[in-house]
Amino acid sequence: MSSAVNRPGMANPLHWVATDPGVLWSPGNVSEAIPGVSTALNWSFIDDAIELAARQAFAAMGVLTPGEVTLNDRAEDRFMVAFYGRTVANIEAMRTIGDRMPGTSANAVEAQLFGVVRPDAVNHSTLSRVPAIALRMPRTATRLKRDSLALRAEIVAWWRDAVLSPPDSLPAATALLAEARRRYTRAFSLGVLSSMLSQALYDQVVLLVQGADRPGPQHRLVTGYEGMLETGLVTDLWDLAHDRLDRATFLLRHGFHGPDEGQMDSRVWREDTAPLESQLRRFAALGPEAHPARAEARQIAVREAAEAELLGAVGRLKAPGAKLVLKIARTLVPLREIGKANYTQCLDGARLAARVIGRELVASGRLDNPEDVFGLTYGELTAARLPDDLRSLAAERTAIRADYLTTDLADKWTGAPQRIPLATADRADSWAASDQPITGEGVGGGTVTGRARVVLDPATEDLEPGEILVCRSTDPGWTSLFHLAGGVAVDMGGTMSHAAIIARELGIPCLTCTVDGTRRVRTGDLVRLDGDAGSLAILERQGLEQQEQ
Repeated sequence: MSSAVNRPGMANPLHWVATDPGVLWSPGNVSEAIPGVSTALNWSFIDDAIELAARQAFAAMGVLTPGEVTLNDRAEDRFMVAFYGRTVANIEAMRTIGDRMPGTSANAVEAQLFGVVRPDAVNHSTLSRVPAIALRMPRTATRLKRDSLALRAEIVAWWRDAVLSPPDSLPAATALLAEARRRYTRAFSLGVLSSMLSQALYDQVVLLVQGADRPGPQHRLVTGYEGMLETGLVTDLWDLAHDRLDRATFLLRHGFHGPDEGQMDSRVWREDTAPLESQLRRFAALGPEAHPARAEARQIAVREAAEAELLGAVGRLKAPGAKLVLKIARTLVPLREIGKANYTQCLDGARLAARVIGRELVASGRLDNPEDVFGLTYGELTAARLPDDLRSLAAERTAIRADYLTTDLADKWTGAPQRIPLATADRADSWAASDQPITGEGVGGGTVTGRARVVLDPATEDLEPGEILVCRSTDPGWTSLFHLAGGVAVDMGGTMSHAAIIARELGIPCLTCTVDGTRRVRTGDLVRLDGDAGSLAILERQGLEQQEQ
């Protein structure tokens, strides 16, 4: 399949073809940004954009050559593609980045992005790019915070203008869609830089801990970052629930968030506040001791104590270098969430434009339903002339996506992907097959015991304060649930995934990369989650008892 998936008239832009049995694939961490099965418009909007953005980011660090900033035709030569509509990362391609970067490794990249490393995985580190990295990396890293914050302010202003004064014609909406994609590409590039550099800094923190013979405290060293965007979101939710903030102001700050916000056809909070209401009711019932500012202050104290402990253990000679690593981590790790907010908000600008385009095409008799616009591609909508058969194109892609929604993909595989029928993946007896502890990547927070709540859709499923949230993956739209949860267990993700970072900021136990936790745990089970050791034990099958009754 050619990389030109945005080409007008292309019947199926949702599936690439892969045949190389030596390439490992995983939906892993990318499902945080682009969950579920994409529509034709969503994938064609992001496909070349995220590939180009990633390559631009790696070139800015000196890891890739300028000649490698290109859009390749083979799936195996890309960092991310879509299989059966689901966004999937090329682990082998990501490992090459780790091999080329000093201070990290292919295995470290695989572990942090996808949770675990294959037992037979071997690093193939090379020094060939070290001169270029030494020249470009410091300048890129130094400018990253400035560039990210400047872009954040730019995107916020642009998005608010679009929301307050939406386009009122097809040409204006098409122009907004194109502008959203341009901004999305830039935002995703800075997001990749933030993600990779924060990962490299985390590796250095781990090395410091190991060198000081202080096993385990690395999670306490990467928390308590004052002013994190997600902490601000939770604080504003609290203030809205307690009548300290008006709804209009809240939505102008956070209205681009919501269920499945990485999918353009979803309805975010600015369009539908219903998913917000139940969360606000639960926030309103919380006492003052649960104010988010208290969690932030507590985690700052945790980090500062861990830093003092580490600096005392490394000795006077190594202390200056350790201080520098910790200082850079305090700068870079929060930028990862800023990067994600930037491209998520750009996608919402595209969402707004797409819905206007849909209404305009219905008004002109080209489509029957405004939502059918999501069955068209970015290339078709921005072409000099729209295709003649919009109805049939949209219907064909909608049918393809409906078929893909009936299946899932494995957490990892090599070669061609195999579709897993949801009836098999979610069979009722799969969760009860074993009472053995569920293991994964412990990303901090200590231990908690409580009733589990399996949440597959935050728009339709509630979480009671103190329950253990068990889910497949998360994006910023889930952040409010984290503040209610006593702990979090996630099927996907690694040490520097969104779930891990936010759980550490809120000081709650978190386990990532459980793989099948959502199928082995049922709502109502009494569980004990150890966010340091990386395990979730099922103590009582309350869910089974309730179901039998």
